[in-house]
Formats: sequence, structure tokens, C-alpha cells
Amino acid sequence: MKKYVKAVCKGKVICEKVEVADTFFKRFMGLMYRKSMEADHGLLLDPCNEIHTFGMKFSIDTITISSDNIIRYLDRDVAPRKVRKRVKDGKKVLELLSGTIEKYELELGDLIEFHE
Repeated sequence: MKKYVKAVCKGKVICEKVEVADTFFKRFMGLMYRKSMEADHGLLLDPCNEIHTFGMKFSIDTITISSDNIIRYLDRDVAPRKVRKRVKDGKKVLELLSGTIEKYELELGDLIEFHE
């Protein structure tokens, strides 16, 4: 069964339906082989501090988050078939539709809250 949370930053809901990938298999599969992602959907890889986009068919924004949910790294419009850098203090990666970082003006140091 899939588990979902809501992602909130600066008092705004940045993603209504974030799928939580908190097992090895869920993290391994990630967004691979999905045809697209809806605007109000995302994927939270936990634990995770480095991602790839092999097997993906669309670009995404990625947000690497510390254990206390502070944004440590922002990666905009990551195309398929890429390997992204490991983030030292990263404990989670939030994958969102490309353009979300700009839309909500997310910045390093912002706090992201997750609500069930």
C-alpha cells in the first residue's frame, strides 16, 4: 500500500500528494518507467542522498533535505539518464515535477514540512 504525505514550505503547499518511498524496493523503483507525473504529485526517497534518472521518461526537480527537513541542495529540471551528485548532509530527496522549485521560489535553508 502506498503512503502519501503533503509537502509544505513557507506556509504554502508545494505538493499535495507526495508518495513516500521508504523501503529498498520503493526507493530502487522510484519514478522509473512511469510515463509522467501529475502536477500535484511527488516522490520522497527516505533515506537517500543521491539519485539517478535512468529509466525515466520526463525531467524532474529534486530537493535534497537534511534529517531536520532543511533544504541542502536544489537541482532544477534534471533530464532522464543522469546521475546527480551526492549531498553530504542529505538524508532525503524530494522529487517533483520540473518547474516546482521556481514556482514556489524554494531556496537553500528553507524548511520543508511533511504532513499526513
